Amino acid sequence: MRILFHIAHSPYSRRTRLALAAKGLTVELREVRAQPEFFEEARRLSPLKTVPVLVEEDGRVIGDSTAISHYLDRVYPSTTPLWPTEPDEALAAFEVASLVDVAMNTLVDLGGRYHPLRSSDAWETVRTEAVERVQRALDSLGQRAAALSRPTFSRRGWSAPDMWLFTAENWLASLPARVATAPVATQVLSLGWRLPPELSRWADQHRDRPDVRALA
Repeated sequence: MRILFHIAHSPYSRRTRLALAAKGLTVELREVRAQPEFFEEARRLSPLKTVPVLVEEDGRVIGDSTAISHYLDRVYPSTTPLWPTEPDEALAAFEVASLVDVAMNTLVDLGGRYHPLRSSDAWETVRTEAVERVQRALDSLGQRAAALSRPTFSRRGWSAPDMWLFTAENWLASLPARVATAPVATQVLSLGWRLPPELSRWADQHRDRPDVRALA
């Protein structure tokens, strides 16, 4: 059985689940926060020490959501490609994915890993510069989503850039409702960024997709 070590609410895990679903690949989900032994196993298997981690049926292991998606395209070429191959669409897709990761990685780091450093005299300078970078990325994504003449970034339909952007918007939009149960939600919200309404309007088109609803 193919196994995915994941975190239920993580946008990185959720976009990997959407990628697997798009490829038509079944997977056993192992939630690392629900069972500590799964977390230890995932850390043992991948040198990155992060999740998601995909373990193939033959025992091959790969971590990092972006690496997993490119791996799936190459190992399962007969299925619908996750990443567009036409030059113009590929460029747009990689730009979207890069902007998503600039925003998400920065917010996760500042609101999680580095938040204990907020008492430092340098914190406000670092926070301001980083959040400005986040906001530029989010605003650019909002403009790109609003400029689309179709619901998806690829002419072929739902693909990796849509998965990357949808799971990011969904995670950011869900933070206020998770404040009571997830301290990191409060910390990320306190950083001072704004979710462009254009992103939420774009994401609204995809919330009722069966693969998206299966993430719940």
